[in-house]
Amino acid sequence: MTSLARWKLLVLLLLAAACRSRAPTTASAPVGHFGPVRSARETSPLLAISAPNTNVLAIDAGVAGDRISGLLEIPSDQCAILIARAGASVEDVDLLAYGEDGSVVGTDEGPDKTPALLVCPPHPARVWVAARIAAGHGLVAVGAQRVAPADAGRAAAVFGIRAEGDVSAANPSAWPGLDERLEAHRREIGGTWQDVRRVAVPLDARLPTRVSAQVEAGRCLDAFLSPSDEVGHLELTVLDAGGAIVGRAASTGRERFALVCSPLDTSLSLELRPQSGRGLGVLVLSRTRSGSESTLDADVTRIEAFPERPIEGELAALDATLRARNGYTKGRRLASASLEVGRRTTLPLVLPAGCSRIDVVGGRPLRGLEAWAWTPSGTLLSHARGGGRSTLFACGAAGPARLDVEATLRPGPFSVVLHAESDVPAPLLAAPLAAGRLLAHVVERGVLRKASEIGQVHELALSDTELKTLDLTVPFGRCVDVALALGADGVGAEVRLVSAATGAEIAMARGAHATSARVCSLEAGSAESNLKSRAEFRVASGSGKALVATRMLSPTR
Repeated sequence: MTSLARWKLLVLLLLAAACRSRAPTTASAPVGHFGPVRSARETSPLLAISAPNTNVLAIDAGVAGDRISGLLEIPSDQCAILIARAGASVEDVDLLAYGEDGSVVGTDEGPDKTPALLVCPPHPARVWVAARIAAGHGLVAVGAQRVAPADAGRAAAVFGIRAEGDVSAANPSAWPGLDERLEAHRREIGGTWQDVRRVAVPLDARLPTRVSAQVEAGRCLDAFLSPSDEVGHLELTVLDAGGAIVGRAASTGRERFALVCSPLDTSLSLELRPQSGRGLGVLVLSRTRSGSESTLDADVTRIEAFPERPIEGELAALDATLRARNGYTKGRRLASASLEVGRRTTLPLVLPAGCSRIDVVGGRPLRGLEAWAWTPSGTLLSHARGGGRSTLFACGAAGPARLDVEATLRPGPFSVVLHAESDVPAPLLAAPLAAGRLLAHVVERGVLRKASEIGQVHELALSDTELKTLDLTVPFGRCVDVALALGADGVGAEVRLVSAATGAEIAMARGAHATSARVCSLEAGSAESNLKSRAEFRVASGSGKALVATRMLSPTR
């Protein structure tokens, strides 16, 4: 890092804090020490906190899963504010503090890039402070500021630090029946479990919440999410370190769970988003006790972060899953080969008329897959990434196509399997890229099992200067899921659901190329207003064709 870049990040770190020190800071050292106490006239004008001495513990660059850490000495009669700040390309940072004996001093694992902790007496004399990049990549700085105990409350308010116990997911009284529901869930999935973490998370339909997680080699991780009454229709998505979707939780009941297994240590991110409402949830992360993985229920859906079996075993597992859960017959294997990292393999395809599900399946020891389907003229049909499997939907007239496949982390064997579906609506054939994105979105979320179930599809011409609408009728006791996918010339899909009677917002969802929101008519007192709703569609940038699909669902899905 250049001297200029280092000082730029240091300035960002200090300006982001509400309290500022005028004294020059020193370069990071193995152990951080607070400077001498200064007079009250030199304290922060924002807080007037005495002795706001600042120390930069560490500055470094990293990717998701990396830690930037330093050791800090804190006087026994003083408090300290610990903060981490990151560059624009880092999406989420967690801040962790530990004593030298391994005891937890504090954690801030909220879904943001400005974490902060307040450490007050009694505390260890020396504290390890680490910033963990949960999502994204780039520069991160870790710093500390000394605070007198009398000013700790005001400092916590300025930095947005929750007092311990405000919304504690670890406190059973804050979530009645949580332990009972968790125990019932564990009986259902089998295995023997150890608690890893319980954390309260904000849930908002407008903005997804991300929480970092780690799967240990040869073990499985269970992510169990229980929401408050204010939110509904949760989505729990598992992402790898590069942001690719590894899998999604099944859409059944109010609670969600994802069971992720991996043959090696794997860093993941969990993306949480309700389809409607704003409130809180409690996320419980558990891991299998070593050796108990074989006792997991065979009927429970397991998300494999990477292929665990040879290619024939992975193909057999895919076939069994698609038969049982998606209603497909046996697919047609198109090709089998090996992939190298950094070298793309191209395969010719001949696609039937309609829509085709193309599964690119990797076998051990392959790690990471990315695939693209193209027309002969070089127009993109579909694109997907995954840890060991990528699923694309390609729609259009019968004819030749091209498939590009690349291993992103480790080489290994792969095969391509095709399931053809000819009975699909005409708009899917007229806008292939939007169709592929729409089908991938609704099938991954469990709204549909396969392309032929999509029903009526509406074609819209969207631009960043126009708003398009669609009237909805929601029968009492039912829900309507509204999905939007963009074509090649639009970025930033937005679906907003409002009451037709009052114009009040019911739900809002945004995504890069595809998104969805849901409206329900559940309460007798509000049935009339929810019965007639309106969907509003926007694109943040660009213009072009977009596709909309609606689906009537049970409230439990």
